[in-house]
Amino acid sequence: MRVACLIVLACSSTALAQTPNADEIVQKMLDADAWGFQGAESKARLVVKDAGGAARELVFVTRSRKIGPGLSKSLLRFQAPAELVGVGFLQIQKPDKDDDRYLYLPDLKKSRRIAGKLRSNAFMGTDFTYADLDGRDLRESRSVIKGEESLGKFPCWRVDSTPKDPESAYAKVELWIRKDNFVPLKSIMYGKDGAAMKTLLAQEVQRKSGRWFITRSLMQNAEPKRTTELTLVEVTPRDDIPDDEMTVRNLEKE
Repeated sequence: MRVACLIVLACSSTALAQTPNADEIVQKMLDADAWGFQGAESKARLVVKDAGGAARELVFVTRSRKIGPGLSKSLLRFQAPAELVGVGFLQIQKPDKDDDRYLYLPDLKKSRRIAGKLRSNAFMGTDFTYADLDGRDLRESRSVIKGEESLGKFPCWRVDSTPKDPESAYAKVELWIRKDNFVPLKSIMYGKDGAAMKTLLAQEVQRKSGRWFITRSLMQNAEPKRTTELTLVEVTPRDDIPDDEMTVRNLEKE
């Protein structure tokens, strides 16, 4: 009887040891890179719709390189609409300080640095912000597991992440993270007043060469009532994209 009890206790201890805590879950989610910003080549389409139903479409290509756990360098270049052709965006994530962000405008023939205080600004008129692209509010946060909940047929951890920096774009991000592959199926971003600002929903998830990607998602903005749908038309995992592509000099090449 004593041996049986010891076996049960040992099994229970092993199970508990294997269950990640909230911070580990968020880190694994970032490492999973469901958006293809850490070692991938992709073509994507953004469709922005206003409250009246008017739509605007943007198309861009991205190449990225992983440089550490949850960290990457990525270069994005727009192909449509006509007024944005050639516009580029370079992001270099840093583990211990603000990330580097550069926006290149062909008409000016030069790039400009996007300061950290502008992280809350909309990215190219969409419902995504620079903060949504860099993920710093999640990379530097304190997280708590609030429960478990299934979205559709997928069991998820429900996690609250609070950024450590009081100047962060969001006061809190609530996440529903799939248990089997650490893909975030739903995210709600909250403002300093505690009200929900935006909701991001994963509408389609696909596996490519052993990695899971959110190939279609919808960002819903509470005020104004707009949406931005992001579709990864093509995505290919890559670990051979040269580091010297991720430079301001390369960004400014047309």
